[in-house]
Amino acid sequence: MEAEQTSRLTALEVRSLRALLPEYREEVIDRLKMVESVENLSPWNQLRVIGWLVDHGADIDSRIAISAGIDLAKDLDPSSLDAELRGMLNYRLGTAYSNRMSLEADRGDEWLWENTDREHAIRHYRLAIQEDTVDELAPLEQWRSFTNLGNLYSTIGRFVEAFDFWNEALIRQPYFFPARGQRGIGFYTYGRHDYDEGHRAVLLKKAYDELEKAKMDRLVGLSPENTVQQFERYQTRTTSEFESLPPSDEILDFEESDLGDSDEERAYRRWCLRHRLFLNTLNDVTDEPIAAQDTLHLGQLQDARTERIVTCLGLWNHLVEEFVTARYLLYQGSHPDGPHFADADVHQTNTLDYPVHSVYGEQLKIALRTAYSLFDKIAQFINYYFECGRDTEDVSFTDIWFQNRHGSTLQEQFSGRTNLPLRGLYWLSKDLRDDSLRIENSLDLAGRELTELRNGVEHRYVKLTAWETTERPAGHFTDELATKMARDEFETKAVTMLRKTRAALIYLAFSVNLEEERKPSRELPAMPLEFGALGNTLQ
Repeated sequence: MEAEQTSRLTALEVRSLRALLPEYREEVIDRLKMVESVENLSPWNQLRVIGWLVDHGADIDSRIAISAGIDLAKDLDPSSLDAELRGMLNYRLGTAYSNRMSLEADRGDEWLWENTDREHAIRHYRLAIQEDTVDELAPLEQWRSFTNLGNLYSTIGRFVEAFDFWNEALIRQPYFFPARGQRGIGFYTYGRHDYDEGHRAVLLKKAYDELEKAKMDRLVGLSPENTVQQFERYQTRTTSEFESLPPSDEILDFEESDLGDSDEERAYRRWCLRHRLFLNTLNDVTDEPIAAQDTLHLGQLQDARTERIVTCLGLWNHLVEEFVTARYLLYQGSHPDGPHFADADVHQTNTLDYPVHSVYGEQLKIALRTAYSLFDKIAQFINYYFECGRDTEDVSFTDIWFQNRHGSTLQEQFSGRTNLPLRGLYWLSKDLRDDSLRIENSLDLAGRELTELRNGVEHRYVKLTAWETTERPAGHFTDELATKMARDEFETKAVTMLRKTRAALIYLAFSVNLEEERKPSRELPAMPLEFGALGNTLQ
């Protein structure tokens, strides 16, 4: 009888424990670790108890407490909760897995490429920011969900994409200093990997400024003291990169640049800047004309065999040009200027579901397909550069990392390798492969959903419609083969695909540069040898 009472809590005891926090948190956690079920409590008290185990357990570095919170949360039925409580549950689970993962990293497991807790954390934060739940969350938990998901992306190496989440948190609350500080750490990480000295200075200056603002959190109290101290440590690291302190604001005073010779070209380049689609790291800092150039390259390559240098450069040129082509097709498809002349006198039958059949619509589809196809070509580059030894006919982006096709054991070249952007590429590939990371209607559009859309466009039948249409009952003039999608929604997903491909190319360039920097400096042939920029006449 006594054991049963110990394994459960009453509402009165929850109130008593609440009064003891935070001063007696270790004693409270010791009591909560005995709890085997919270089913007898109200949903609010259930989430309160789970939150205490997760948050205070992390404060005292108790893996047992965090795991106990996870076990209690997993016993709950999300379908029995309303949207707000369901979002809160997923936020707490995301935080729990993330906290437990951080404890493992502190114990020397930072460079484990595979981490189940990390996958669970990403999945639950994505669930928390589903369209039907995120706005039901308390504002503070909204901001934290976006911030924490950005933190996870950054720590696994997807720091380019992480800015989407920090930016969203700051759009919702510009004075949410934890997001400001994490974005500062993100700029620091980005800058440390950028081999262009001018761009690096800009990124590090942004890091310094963001971290300076984030120290205001000490006055507001949104973060614990150790988090503010972390922001200060990163700012100290950032200042060591500059000759004079504080770094001059002139670093962010960009000179005027020309956007092109025609109104059409200028409109195209502004659109690319607005969507952050230039292969230029400055485009993650600003949408000013200075970033309207595709300057990303592989850096200095060296190898005893010049054929390897030429092959890497040739494939990189191909990747860049296909990306640029996909980007322009997407722009054209999303900016129809009246009916296209190629569609004149083309007979189309009205199927009464507001179909869109046009050159512009097909340009959107081709852009998405072309962007997606770059992933497997990136895999070809990885296979060649890292000498994986896989047959070129048997290489794909989702399985180049493994010893065998459709395998699960990482190749020796990658397991534990201390190359953050390369690990970012691996985790991006997991998004394209792993159904468990896909969350319907999440504001974080996972790669698996884009993969299925691409497969539909490539191999099946995707019908664009003028706007979202309600499905008719079976037998009432339904199109039984079509995957229907409103044109605007498809365009949004195509932009997302291009942005993921852009991020992948940045990770690839950075990972190669990191490997090149680690090579011993010997008399090896090095790019650029006698190469120069490819002139426009040859392009």
